[in-house]
Amino acid sequence: MSDIIPSGDRADSAARHEADHANIADTLGLLHQKGYICNVKSPAFAGGAKGDGTTDDTAAINAAIQVAQGFPNGGIVEFPYGVYATSAPLVSAGNDIWLVGPHGLKATMGGAGNSNDSSATIKPLSTWAKRSANQPAAILVDAVAAGKNLSRGGIVNINVNGGNLPPSTLMHGIATYGHVGAWTLHDFIVASIANTSSVGVNQVADSTGAEPQGNSITRGLVQATMGGGVILSAGDATIEHIHTQSTGGNGISVTGRGGDTRLSHCRGDLARMNGFYINVPCGQYLGMVQLSNCSTQRNGSNGIEIANSVVDRISVVYCTGCVFQGDGTSGPPHSGIRLSGPVGAVFTGCGVHVNSGIPADGRGTWPTYAITTAADSVAPPVFADIRGGFYNAAAAFSNKINAPLVSVVDALEYHGGQWSVSGAPTRITAL
Repeated sequence: MSDIIPSGDRADSAARHEADHANIADTLGLLHQKGYICNVKSPAFAGGAKGDGTTDDTAAINAAIQVAQGFPNGGIVEFPYGVYATSAPLVSAGNDIWLVGPHGLKATMGGAGNSNDSSATIKPLSTWAKRSANQPAAILVDAVAAGKNLSRGGIVNINVNGGNLPPSTLMHGIATYGHVGAWTLHDFIVASIANTSSVGVNQVADSTGAEPQGNSITRGLVQATMGGGVILSAGDATIEHIHTQSTGGNGISVTGRGGDTRLSHCRGDLARMNGFYINVPCGQYLGMVQLSNCSTQRNGSNGIEIANSVVDRISVVYCTGCVFQGDGTSGPPHSGIRLSGPVGAVFTGCGVHVNSGIPADGRGTWPTYAITTAADSVAPPVFADIRGGFYNAAAAFSNKINAPLVSVVDALEYHGGQWSVSGAPTRITAL
């Protein structure tokens, strides 16, 4: 394994760094054989980043990224443990460029513990500004700046904490711009961004409509990002073990051409809007989205909203083993599951738990129904197939389920104080 600076000349050549260095090599397998490692703390890069949470490290980090981009086979930009203060976006615009920190996710469900000395955290200064970058993001992977489609590379073991920023500063946590393919985001935290248009992880199409493709986003926490948690527009994406919590918009959104996307073991909790929002009108048999073993809890609007705003384009959303709990805290017409417009949905072994009365946090009232549907000025849902599961609400299946084709097979309802095994529940026409 080669470094741009020999190991003996590193500013942080202690045993702790050596252990971190080995961890990075293990994480990326044989990638280090193809390129060099650029340590952002090396004095060769604009004097070297300090990682002390105070010194502006923007120039040093961007210098390290630019050198890595100059290698023929890509490279690793290494972030030893520390808190890296920045004043502008960190921009990666090359193939096979990996930004890698020392350790993985440092968080609990109750909070983002991302300011300790065993992780690498990007913490923008209160004066942070977009400057000449194409998108406002703490870390930006930019195919437009590269002037070509980007392929491979990723961000591993790096956190973003926007706690220094005023609410007036628009800054996404981590963003891709244009066609970024086969890209990885793994073991990360994005937290505490107060601006109501700022998103934790955002995938942005360029002016030609080019979007990411075939990306993998795994093991992450996005918390208290007031514009939304994760917005996915990439097709053929794999999303696993992502937890969004207390976000201002939707927790996890899959929109546009973000079809053929698979979400597994993800959670969307305490969002002001939906825990999950799916709107992928790519056409029948195209753009299918699959959720398995996902869950929500106490979101303001719905646990999941499956929407479609285009009459002649129907994409199917499959939910298997998903549970939506205590959602719709802002009250009716919200529910655990909402089907909006001409959508098709299949629920297998899923459940909705909605209690009556005042929510535990004292805000709003619980919704009436476990599942609701609406045309929403477009057209009613096309079909809903509900197989197995447990739906608990004052009235489990709304009489608003007016899709032409509806089947409910062995779904266990609890409503009106009674249990019933439902082959054809009240107000539902079975196929």
